Amino acid sequence: MLFGTNLTYTKAFNYRIVFETIRLHGTISRAEVARLTNLTAQTVSNIVSRLLERNIVIEGHKLQNGRGAPSVTLEVNPAGAYSIGLDLNRDHLTGILVDLSGNVKTKIYYEVDSPAPDKAIELMASTVNQLLESKELGSSQFCGIGIGFPGPLEISPDNALVSTVNPKTFPNWEHVPVVKMLKNHIDVPIYLENNASAATIGERWYGIGKNISNFYYAFFGAGLGGGLVINGDLYEGYKRNAGEIGYIPFSGTSPLCTSNAPHIGEHFNLSRLYAWLKQFGIDVYRPEDLAKLFDAKEPHFMSWLDKAKEMLVPAFLAIEYIMDPEMFIIGGRLPKNIVDHLCTELSAMMFEKRIIEKEYFPKFQGATAGADAAALGAATLPMFDLFAAQTQVLIKK
Repeated sequence: MLFGTNLTYTKAFNYRIVFETIRLHGTISRAEVARLTNLTAQTVSNIVSRLLERNIVIEGHKLQNGRGAPSVTLEVNPAGAYSIGLDLNRDHLTGILVDLSGNVKTKIYYEVDSPAPDKAIELMASTVNQLLESKELGSSQFCGIGIGFPGPLEISPDNALVSTVNPKTFPNWEHVPVVKMLKNHIDVPIYLENNASAATIGERWYGIGKNISNFYYAFFGAGLGGGLVINGDLYEGYKRNAGEIGYIPFSGTSPLCTSNAPHIGEHFNLSRLYAWLKQFGIDVYRPEDLAKLFDAKEPHFMSWLDKAKEMLVPAFLAIEYIMDPEMFIIGGRLPKNIVDHLCTELSAMMFEKRIIEKEYFPKFQGATAGADAAALGAATLPMFDLFAAQTQVLIKK
């Protein structure tokens, strides 16, 4: 079904376009905003007045360009708005408070062990309340809370009351209404997204992806997930689980792929990796420990990493041929030295496997957010919903 639009929706979209242009360019004049957006000077002036009134944009220094009065530059006001991101996984809960420029102002981290729903929701509520007490907030606009969970998820169309978590990821979490339960403790806007998609949005909004319209983000968390950005927008798919390459079937051999229907994501399950390494007397408890094993070129860990690359090449080539991305971005909880190694090695290995007729090869780049990618991505969800120039804003619902 196709829907029309009207002046109200166009105004809302233009408002976001102007804000996005200011955000992406750091400091910029009204005239330059008008030139880049192809909007009239009057339209830009009216929108900028609203942005200044809301305090999410501020005026900077004056620019003298030839004769006449100098123009005043515009820039995003980092303190104009804040949001909270929560990243819950089997082994940790990370909560962060971020400003409008994506700066982490406060961070709270807990190590957990497959928490039950009631306990996890209580811990999340306590974390949010602690973050809300931050002096950074003051009277600034608070946009809401974003929550990242390992996918796949079942999310209601309105993302309001019946959001649920897939039980394959968390035992005892089948059809748990996460958003509804947290709203019983905290009455603010809450957004739920699988952590890979959340991290993708964060990279698109704040990271290297802000200037790239088509990319695939591979997210290494409890397992392997991912997100697709197509023409500047996150492509979520029919049930909002697009990009979950971890569930691609695997017919080879891996000591970590032990289910009845093995899939490549099992090989990247960090808890399974830690348990497997322990069999050889190697104690690993967190991702940072893996960085030391890589630097030492520990044989068992390197064999795991070689198998990982072997699995990723055909999966990434399939994405390349179907999606034709400009870039592959690798992020999540893997340490930087391992991410850098994967970027270099996968680029070379895929080059050898491609058809010779293909003229463009996507670049590989490590994500910018590091281990807190999912939390930052989750914190981006309220900001993205309120301020991003998404084409869906033009669609009449």
